[in-house]
Amino acid sequence: MIGGLALLVAAVGAATAGQAITAGQDATPTSSAQHGSYVASMSSAPLEGRDATTVSRSAVRPMLAQKHTAKRSAATTAAQQLAAERNDKLGDAAAEAENYAKELSSNEWVFPTTGFHISTWFGEAGPYWASGYHTGIDFATAYGTPTVSVTNATVVQTGWDGPYGNQVRLRLENGDEVWYNHLSSIDVLTGQQVVKGQQVGRVGETGNAYGAHLHFEYRLASDLHNGIDPRPYFLEHGLGL
Repeated sequence: MIGGLALLVAAVGAATAGQAITAGQDATPTSSAQHGSYVASMSSAPLEGRDATTVSRSAVRPMLAQKHTAKRSAATTAAQQLAAERNDKLGDAAAEAENYAKELSSNEWVFPTTGFHISTWFGEAGPYWASGYHTGIDFATAYGTPTVSVTNATVVQTGWDGPYGNQVRLRLENGDEVWYNHLSSIDVLTGQQVVKGQQVGRVGETGNAYGAHLHFEYRLASDLHNGIDPRPYFLEHGLGL
């Protein structure tokens, strides 16, 4: 009897325990597969009702790359423009230097002063000149106007020369000389080398002069005591008077 009751009690207990296990089956995993499902359901439950929008890093990086590429492109374009402008300026400066060098080496003269008119030609007769005639060409212009070397030359004499007033004598490469007379100031020294267009003095009316002008004379190396007509030499070197 006692043994039968024990068997009956054990059977009832087993049935009760089975019901308890069945009732808790959703909350308690019974295998490794169930455990994985459990973890997934528990992990997703707290996200319900929230804004779970995600941002892809792979989507952000192309946008940043595009911005950097645009900046680099703009910087490259600006640098190219600056380089082109610099090259243009350098090209212009080189061209000007080349033209200037060609001008200096050419056989052409420049006029000895500016803003002038010819007030007296070579050979005009009159009582004003010891020789009885005018021995040069007078370039009448404003007092103080710069006078320049007509070509490359060497300064062979400067200073006061009686009726000529303040004077500069330039020796040309062929040995002939040109004289600048009646100057208000002298801007070169004896022995100095000057280039075409370089200032040698300023127009004045020193010596036997009436009104501001440059008295320009041309003298041959073979006869420095007598002036000859400068006009043909201006024409020979590209300048018409």
